[in-house]
Amino acid sequence: MNGCLKGVLRLGCLALVLGAGLVAWWFREPILRTASRWLGPRRTALPPVTDTAVGAPTPRSLASSQTKAERLKQPSGPDSVVLSPNEVAALIGSGLDWSVRKTFDSLRVELLEGALAVHCRLDTRAIPPDALGPLGLMLNPMEPLRLAGPVAIERPGIARWRVEELSLRGVPFPAPMIRQLAQRMAGADSTGAVPLRVSPAFADVRVHPTGVVLYKAKRSR
Repeated sequence: MNGCLKGVLRLGCLALVLGAGLVAWWFREPILRTASRWLGPRRTALPPVTDTAVGAPTPRSLASSQTKAERLKQPSGPDSVVLSPNEVAALIGSGLDWSVRKTFDSLRVELLEGALAVHCRLDTRAIPPDALGPLGLMLNPMEPLRLAGPVAIERPGIARWRVEELSLRGVPFPAPMIRQLAQRMAGADSTGAVPLRVSPAFADVRVHPTGVVLYKAKRSR
């Protein structure tokens, strides 16, 4: 009787192996494409800093963005100020929680129409092991990360940057995974929005590829 059971189990295991092999062969093309996306060579260079569209934080750009914020606070000051890409990058870099900012090396901020894209080299060692599942085993200690989405002033002193796009090592993640990954990688809340500390002088914001306009009063959409 035991011999019969062992024989049946062996046949069952063989059938499972053959079945898995047939499935792998049938779907070999999408499987190979996915594997090559993660294991194949990737372009890991961050976007270069330019005079327009892409900026990086510097002490000088941080100081100039703070000066513009102070101008908005003045009763006789302008209704709005325009920040350059470098100034926006300094604003983002200083506005992120330190627990997140310290994992973002070589920060870059790209200005899009109505949205911001943050590029950096992510310290993957700071990500919880279960965040990426098996994919985490394929990652290097530092990997290029891109996060993108619109930003809005929620209340005086706090802006919300909603992450709607996320790619790691140049591979975009599907929408259902973005919110959870944004929480693990960028400190996003349950809605997928990353809180940013900003000057209380900012009441509204508009993002354009040539600059970010910050207003002292709310504007109608």
